[in-house]
Amino acid sequence: MPKKIQNTSRATLLNVALPNHGASYTVISHQFVIDYSQQALVNAGFNIVEEEYRCTADGQIAQGIYKLDFNNDPELSMMFAWTNSYNKQVKFKCVIGGYINKTGSVMISGDMGSWVRKHMGSADTEIKDTIDNYITNAHMYYNQLVSDKATMEGITLNKRKQSQLLGVLFAEYEVLTTEQASIIRDQMKKPNHVFTSTDSLWAFYNYVTIALQHSHPKTWMEDQRIMHYFISSINNFPMCSAPAQIVGPVPVVVEAETAFVDPNQTNLLDQIAAAEADLEADLMDEDLRYKQAEEAVSETIVTYTDLAGNTFEAIDFHNEVVSDTNQLEDPEDEEDLNDWMNLPLESDDKDEAPTYIPDENQEYTGENASHMKGSDFDVDKDDFSFDPSDDNSSTDDLTVDFDF
Repeated sequence: MPKKIQNTSRATLLNVALPNHGASYTVISHQFVIDYSQQALVNAGFNIVEEEYRCTADGQIAQGIYKLDFNNDPELSMMFAWTNSYNKQVKFKCVIGGYINKTGSVMISGDMGSWVRKHMGSADTEIKDTIDNYITNAHMYYNQLVSDKATMEGITLNKRKQSQLLGVLFAEYEVLTTEQASIIRDQMKKPNHVFTSTDSLWAFYNYVTIALQHSHPKTWMEDQRIMHYFISSINNFPMCSAPAQIVGPVPVVVEAETAFVDPNQTNLLDQIAAAEADLEADLMDEDLRYKQAEEAVSETIVTYTDLAGNTFEAIDFHNEVVSDTNQLEDPEDEEDLNDWMNLPLESDDKDEAPTYIPDENQEYTGENASHMKGSDFDVDKDDFSFDPSDDNSSTDDLTVDFDF
């Protein structure tokens, strides 16, 4: 659980014991940063109106904010801020920004960035040069922030849009804690300070900077920078007519012993990259095989006619690669494939039923007795006559002629 930020005094920071991290670690004391920064500001013609110091409970991480007497905009004064640590958790940082007089919060430009330096080697000398460069260009940095403030005052932002920005800062950029998000929500409902319009981007910006005063000193300055960068990017803030001369970050020089690296040791990232490359190649091969298989499949219409004269059609998906008729061993097999209806029926040797042979004295009765078909003989009613009215006739005289 990170330690909460709290206000402290200059004397408290000066009394924090210096660390001892080895010969390669250059100690940058809080006192060194305070003394040199204040002297550089005075040399540049600035007067420090107010000093604010914050630190963790043990004083290992500290930050200082100096409100200066330069304020072309009555609501926004120039300020200089720094962050330093003794426990290696935070690299030294410094920045020129704006101090919002109404709320006591600050503005830090997002694209300007802040100078960062590890406590190694000649860090103390480079810190002096960087502080001097920032203070030399202080007016340019300040003018850009004044321009950004004027732009935000002219942008209308209702409560729905403010809520959307709050969600992005909290969930996507993660510069706000749950407690800070609640502070902003309460400010949106009932602001602690009076603004020209509560439905303006400038009012919402102040709600956020008030909440960021509760940030841990380890992340405070970076949270401020990211927030300003996000707001300025989505609203396309114009560049000031006299843009700041950006002070490029000084490369970090790490003067420490280089750890031995076994040349035969496999890099995990290289293994992951090789595995991903192999997987991608396999997927490409698989796609190629599917494509070739689809191209090899052709659609054929098959027709046939049964014994009753009925013609039927069907779709046959014929794979030319698998079912190539040229690969048949017997050329006559091709005709058999197309003339399957002519295949002979197989005899059933197990069928021992005797063949029916009609008896020559067989008598036929019933309504179909006059005409019988389906056997080896026919019976025609014209081949015999019978008159029931004739008393002399009898069934015994019935004559039947059979044609064989």
